[in-house]
Amino acid sequence: MFSPDDERSCIFYPTGLGGISERTRWNVLVTGCGGTGSFIAHTLAQLKASNTREGSALGRIVLIDPDVVEERNVGRQNFAFADVGTPKSQALAWRYNLAFGIDMEWHTVPFAASLLPKRQTSIERIVLIGAVDSGSSRGEIADALHARKDEIVWLDSGNGETRGQVAIGNTFVGEELVSSVYPGVNVARYLPYPSHSLPELLEEDPEPTPSCAEAVENQEQGLYVNRFMAGIVGEYLRRLISGELAVFQTWVDLSRLEMASVPVNQYHISRLSHLREESQRSSMETVQEVLA
Repeated sequence: MFSPDDERSCIFYPTGLGGISERTRWNVLVTGCGGTGSFIAHTLAQLKASNTREGSALGRIVLIDPDVVEERNVGRQNFAFADVGTPKSQALAWRYNLAFGIDMEWHTVPFAASLLPKRQTSIERIVLIGAVDSGSSRGEIADALHARKDEIVWLDSGNGETRGQVAIGNTFVGEELVSSVYPGVNVARYLPYPSHSLPELLEEDPEPTPSCAEAVENQEQGLYVNRFMAGIVGEYLRRLISGELAVFQTWVDLSRLEMASVPVNQYHISRLSHLREESQRSSMETVQEVLA
């Protein structure tokens, strides 16, 4: 049974492993540099170059994508004609390193667990941003984090024609999730990984899924939805670093210019982690009830 105390508002601060200190640096890896990921690269560069505490707390920024920029990407993704023929991750890193004097890194290969830093500590924390468009790609992220078991933060973004979602989490372990919130303190140490709270993210569409560029070209995806989702991802990261992140899922419907978020509290953590019998239904049904 849930108590009224389970519904008190909290912030997400992943202090469970090694803690967080004033010297903590957040190393960010982005897998997927297409529709949303290319705009996420801009938000990260902007944050890194900003004269803010959050920007100073950013450590390494690593972009991961095997694809090459094509002409059809120009104007629909965050690329110019001068980028055509260059690997996406490399084109973005070159641009922002030159423009902002930062040191973005890049890999022109698909995501693999071996690309993650070997370990994280209270000084070196890891955030993995997923901007991929298939269940199998998210499954590879989930498998890598299952094997790690060291509470890497996974911040995931996905969208369709006009709707999208952002979700964040740092564990699959039920024992951690059921007691995420400190007694008497409005801090949640653990949130369910996106693939745990939203298992449908791992499902594959029976029909081949078009890329973001193909979807826009076929008028199956709004022109600005990727940029919008990237802005939300950037704000999640900024608030995570500053200790102000009070939501862990955000749902967007640009056709109606609406946005709603799921607040961080023990009630929603347990519900969306499927830790109660009443939660054994689709995550979408649960979220629709939360946002009603």
